[in-house]
Amino acid sequence: MRVEQRPPTAGIVACVLYLLAVFAPYVALSEAELAGFDLYYNDYGIAGPQFLSLLAIVAIVLFAAGRELRTQPDYVAGLTLVLGFVLTLFVLVWAVTVPENVVASIGEAAWLEYHRWIVLALSAAVVACSVWYARALSLV
Repeated sequence: MRVEQRPPTAGIVACVLYLLAVFAPYVALSEAELAGFDLYYNDYGIAGPQFLSLLAIVAIVLFAAGRELRTQPDYVAGLTLVLGFVLTLFVLVWAVTVPENVVASIGEAAWLEYHRWIVLALSAAVVACSVWYARALSLV
């Protein structure tokens, strides 16, 4: 694997982990808990994480295109950096606006307390991989 291929590969992994974290509650929570889950995802922030997943999917395609040299790698590094920043900013707004009582009302799952912060960390990982990609290409 070329040195320039490692950052986009890590970016693909970060995006897939983001998608898994966003959609894991739909699998892990019971139907009764999912009734309150829509409030958690849809009523706070600019857009919910499930809608922002589209940005992660686009980033996966871009990272893969840059890794396989189907698109100019410097162009991909810049685009994924912008997508990552937008994703992280929107997830940050969502994560800080969700009240604790909404999270507590969803269910008894202890991991749910940390879910929004995990989603935020994974969105920040996309930015980190984009910066790493730009550095590997000597753009920064």
